[in-house]
Amino acid sequence: MTKRRSFILTLLFLSVASALARAADLDIDLDRYETSIPMTAPTVFSATLHNPGKSRLYITGIRASLSENAVADVYNPVLLHEQLNHLDAGQTWDGPLFVVVPKRRGPLWISGSILIDGGVLQASTATLAVIPLHLTIDDPKRKIDGSINRGILPVCDRPADRCCDPAETGCFQMAGRCVYIADGFNHQQVCIDGQSQALYDHVADLSVSSGAFHVAYIAGLHCSTGSLEERCERVVVLDGVEHRGADIPTNLELSPDGQHYAYTGRTSCVARAGQEVCTGPRQAVLDGRPEKAWPEWYVHP
Repeated sequence: MTKRRSFILTLLFLSVASALARAADLDIDLDRYETSIPMTAPTVFSATLHNPGKSRLYITGIRASLSENAVADVYNPVLLHEQLNHLDAGQTWDGPLFVVVPKRRGPLWISGSILIDGGVLQASTATLAVIPLHLTIDDPKRKIDGSINRGILPVCDRPADRCCDPAETGCFQMAGRCVYIADGFNHQQVCIDGQSQALYDHVADLSVSSGAFHVAYIAGLHCSTGSLEERCERVVVLDGVEHRGADIPTNLELSPDGQHYAYTGRTSCVARAGQEVCTGPRQAVLDGRPEKAWPEWYVHP
């Protein structure tokens, strides 16, 4: 571990350990103040909740407000109904309270809070307490800012039960199949049920058929960078087979049965400061052949 990261983690530990979540209506103490959570599995946080007042408190909600690189939720969906519906005056409850799931992209710094709602009435929705969270993700592939460490190659190592991040685009988990894009330093590849596909500079517009039996995407290769611009050759990859056309494929989609692919052909495309800029008329292309119109199932005319 670098001195810089050790220093950051030390500051985080001191910050979190000194920040017991307390409000006028409810006291909370976490079981541990971890500053680094593993990338490989969700992290469960237990807590001790104490009602220091003289009235019964109803717990009506547990919600999270975190940075975009993580999500959190109540540990057990039935917790509020069966175990933690209310706390009488002077009563204490302890147990697993919430779980934090880091995302595979973005900075390693997680910030935000867990909020507990409730009040003296069963319908109360006021904020009773706030639990501040300042965590880091233990992911050797990434730097603190979220960039990929130099020399890291894509690896198809996601567990079957955690194939896709919550709200992740470009990842599909259906009919027992797992299809996603794995990142490496200046390389990407598609993973299908743990099996690596060809290595490319970039992968975009990942599309799957019903049941994920067929997979298509646009692969960028032989990329060259100059100033703030990057230009790449592009090919359509359908079930592992490359298909080259006379134009530049954009907005690729696969038909529901996986028998056809369509895209919008352009004359030229370049990435400028990370934003794609394409020129030329928009040409409907079906299975590599120019058409007068896009098929009905294509939603990106």
